[in-house]
Amino acid sequence: MVTTTACMPDIDRGEGYPPPRVTAIAAGSPGGGLDLTTRITKDGLDAAGVDTFMSIENMGGGGGNPARAAVLQRENDGTSVVFESNRIFLSNITGTTDMSLDDFTPIAQLTTDYEVWLVKSGSEFDSAKTVLDRLKDDPAAVNFGIGTVPSDDQLNVLRPASQSGVKDLNDLNLVAFSDGGDLNNELLGGRIDVASTGMSEAVELVESGDVEIIAVSAPKTMKDGAARGVPTWHDLGMNITINHWRGVFGPADMPDEAVDWWQGALKESVESDEFVKQSEALGINPAYVPGDKWLDTIIRPEEQESTEVLKKVGLVK
Repeated sequence: MVTTTACMPDIDRGEGYPPPRVTAIAAGSPGGGLDLTTRITKDGLDAAGVDTFMSIENMGGGGGNPARAAVLQRENDGTSVVFESNRIFLSNITGTTDMSLDDFTPIAQLTTDYEVWLVKSGSEFDSAKTVLDRLKDDPAAVNFGIGTVPSDDQLNVLRPASQSGVKDLNDLNLVAFSDGGDLNNELLGGRIDVASTGMSEAVELVESGDVEIIAVSAPKTMKDGAARGVPTWHDLGMNITINHWRGVFGPADMPDEAVDWWQGALKESVESDEFVKQSEALGINPAYVPGDKWLDTIIRPEEQESTEVLKKVGLVK
């Protein structure tokens, strides 16, 4: 665990809202997508003049389970939250934890991010079609790296492989790492052939020329950014769009005044020029959605869809 702050004075729990200090647990290691989202949110809060200090704690690994468990173990006064992705329900679906979505309060979605396939520059796998054709001949012929299990990184391999005609998805060679930062190192080191990861975790490497994007999970071909002109799954004849979201959760039964404060503060952050500028640089989309709407229109429908997909490949426990 890495924390960005030194020792700070404890909050007087009777002060109410807004509190002088809050804690954001990023369910990923430094350099990963959740870490980046947490940090630009802090910068957005500062830029918007929100008069509360937000300290950041990184808890990577374990598919986000340690980070989510940590926020549930702390006092439920609204001063500690977790920045997480759809692993908040995927981990329960696949049986890696007993914690379910019902154990948490969705506060707000902050960003969305497309998934990409990355290869090292000069790789023999110079297109997604080349990869998929090889998989149809031998499902174990390509070493895929993914940031964590379960995740959209994983679904971004399983779904196109399934729709392209790969017969036995259980034979696919998927290697999971603690997070996107470790995954990128393994790709650069040549220990994996293809990395499936979020766009925000790929931009810096693409700009350096070390890697190339060969597929993107956007609904249509992108006209700018790191994945400009890269084929989508739709371009390859598959009905697949993966819009990877990241947002903020508190414990179940979080105090209403805490939820209201967080939603207002996060909205100010996401709408700040600083948040927008950093998001564009990372290739992610500012996409604030408040908790109840987020739960009903995005999270629950995606939970049902993901359950159906994972059931087909025998990953539902």
